[in-house]
Amino acid sequence: MPRQIAVTVTVATLLGIAVGGLVLWKVSQRRKERIRGGGGNQGGALRRSGNELTEVEEKEFHSCVSSPTISWVEKILGAEIVIVSEAEEWDPVEPLLKKELQRWPVLGIDCEWVSVEGKARPVSLLQMASSSGFCILVRLPRKDLLCNGLSLKSLAENVLNCPLDKSLRLRCSNWEAEELTQDQVTYAAKDAQVSMALFLHLLGFFFIPATNGGENAAVAWEKVLGKCQGLIDVPFRGRSSSSLGDDGNGEVDSQQKPRNRKSATNGQSPGNQQLKDPRKQKRKPLGVGYSARKSPLYDNCFLHAPDGQPLCTCDRKKAQWYLDKGIGELVSTDPFVVKLQFEPSGRPESQVDYYLTVKENLCVVCGKRESYIRKNIVPHEYRRHFPIQMKDHNSHDVLLLCTSCHAISNYYDNHLKQRLAEEFGAPIGCEEGVRLLEDPLRRQVRSGARALLNSDSLPDTRREELLQGIKDFFNTETITSEMLQEAAGLETRICNESYMPHGLKVVQCFAQAGLRSLMELERRWRQHFLDTMQPKHLPKRWSVNHNHGKLIRKYGEDLRIELS
Repeated sequence: MPRQIAVTVTVATLLGIAVGGLVLWKVSQRRKERIRGGGGNQGGALRRSGNELTEVEEKEFHSCVSSPTISWVEKILGAEIVIVSEAEEWDPVEPLLKKELQRWPVLGIDCEWVSVEGKARPVSLLQMASSSGFCILVRLPRKDLLCNGLSLKSLAENVLNCPLDKSLRLRCSNWEAEELTQDQVTYAAKDAQVSMALFLHLLGFFFIPATNGGENAAVAWEKVLGKCQGLIDVPFRGRSSSSLGDDGNGEVDSQQKPRNRKSATNGQSPGNQQLKDPRKQKRKPLGVGYSARKSPLYDNCFLHAPDGQPLCTCDRKKAQWYLDKGIGELVSTDPFVVKLQFEPSGRPESQVDYYLTVKENLCVVCGKRESYIRKNIVPHEYRRHFPIQMKDHNSHDVLLLCTSCHAISNYYDNHLKQRLAEEFGAPIGCEEGVRLLEDPLRRQVRSGARALLNSDSLPDTRREELLQGIKDFFNTETITSEMLQEAAGLETRICNESYMPHGLKVVQCFAQAGLRSLMELERRWRQHFLDTMQPKHLPKRWSVNHNHGKLIRKYGEDLRIELS
């Protein structure tokens, strides 16, 4: 009896789930039909930029909608297609395209090209479709254009429920042929037409606006502009990673993109413009992503010479090392003082030396006593190339900043880096600053080998083309399976023979004028920190000219500069 009850409960549960799912599916379908029906819902309201439209505007807008019995996607895909192969064939087509663009200035664009021996030839065919689906195929056998490389196949199938033929037979066909086949014409036109259909669909306009004339089309276009605010005439900048701060090596960083459109259009670098304090910008909290120190930087322990002369301050770990090695004697624990049992290599020139001052563990800019991090006043990408004589005792240029001030300082540092890049012809993020380069030939060989190993549906001509590319690379007439596997795992990066990072190039330019010139670069960065951050809690005796006089007295102005 319990078993029969269990079976009954199970069956009832499954039936309930099925019925519930069916009901939910019905509700979902009805909602979709209401959305696609446009003006069928009297209580619905179209919105533009968050504001409700008036009844008159709504009626004008819905008057543009075509008959719902005919698929608007089918109308676009079934529109007229014109092929332009000669310059004179463009003249009768241009007025037709301009007429449609006057109503709705939107174009769906795509292009096709031929690959020979693994290398892409110039674009052969440019496809342009207006909002009505009217499509022009322009033959461009030797014209260079840019293609964004986006595939429409999945979008067309998932969004429009419209399959596209993307077979290799068509994609790799000869787009430079004297006369295109009907399959090529249909394939090429659909790419441009589908992009237009996607544009309309994603904006929620399930109709062909350009077929409706007069004021209604203008009203519809105004609705489109309202939905596309912030997306029109925006310059493409590509992928850009923000420049590293002073803690990175900065050698492969790309130039930091402008923070506003004005700076991008007037052709000036950020360093030449009035800087806006990042603390006043409404962005994510400053310092997010920085790892603060878990222990103090300054332990303020003292090292003394055998005769008791103070030498410098140091951290507890270093002072303890002298004790553990038996070459130091503990004088006191508060403060922690260790007297050396050997003559040091050098002594401070005076008792007011920077390295004898007690330093506080706080942000030198705002005075915050927690969440601080080391800041290299002279960025490491420059300091690392200094001669060894200028690297001694450089803790003067390592200060504590809280994470927020550290982020702000890096922001201003990027502007000075850009100015240095312009002054000395040392661009940031260029090919010279990349140690390893991607070799296009090796990449083509690897890609071809992987295609041969993983694809069984390659056309014979394409297969032979890929095999020939691999044969040429290995300089052989036959390809074995081992060679194919080797090609598929080929390393595509090669050493850059012209490698010259930004920091090294700048330091070299200063070093040509000798030691004083290099000290001027060091002084420039220190002064830059003072001017931009205006620190209120600098350690005593911190100076923009620190150690410069000592270097001149010790090595002379004619010191032979050997860069690291």
